[in-house]
Amino acid sequence: MHDVATVIQEQVTFVGTAGRIEGVLTYPEQAPPMASMLIVGPHPMLGGDYKNNVVRELATRLAEQNYLTLRFNFRGVGNSDGTTILSTDNIAEFWAKSRIDDEHGFAEDTTAAGHFLSETFGEVGHVLGYSFGAWLGSRWAAASRNLNSITLVAPTISQHDYSHAVELSLPKLVIASSDDFAVPTEGLRQQFSSWSDPKQLVIEDVDNHFFRGHEEWLAENVLTFLEELP
Repeated sequence: MHDVATVIQEQVTFVGTAGRIEGVLTYPEQAPPMASMLIVGPHPMLGGDYKNNVVRELATRLAEQNYLTLRFNFRGVGNSDGTTILSTDNIAEFWAKSRIDDEHGFAEDTTAAGHFLSETFGEVGHVLGYSFGAWLGSRWAAASRNLNSITLVAPTISQHDYSHAVELSLPKLVIASSDDFAVPTEGLRQQFSSWSDPKQLVIEDVDNHFFRGHEEWLAENVLTFLEELP
């Protein structure tokens, strides 16, 4: 592990298909970042935004180790443009299925974030998705080029189709809690076994789906994975 760098948190906006999207670039103050990472957060129906504990901690810890990260608010969240998704119908649908049918707009927001990061830094080196963001991030990675790795934290395998991960040849790190109500452990092991190498799976008892009090442990696992990449 390198010495800890002083970190800059910079508010940014970029344009998506629904209008302006707000985000935060986090990067070391002194040295040029050695790589960039797109961080895709949890579902807005669960209060997912760029202030989420997992998203915020990972962005900060990675920047302390000389990465540049971008995290962002989906359309209709915070100050990002777009109609709010918190309608009565959407809320009822989400609690019935743990997802909503109209999620393509969030995928478009992820694509816009990836484009902005590549324009800002010159390329996107890594992708990390948490919960719902693991599905969006892995889909975006499957359609992208020149990425070096992808990390999936608590991937929503029961709610979304991860079949694209079978042929995704990027180095993959998958992290989940053994008591996660949204990620059945055996189901994750079965799906993971069919995904392309190289890959790593880490499952421990770390506060269900939310990793509260275990953010540092999570960051250490991600940083170790990144440092061991070829």
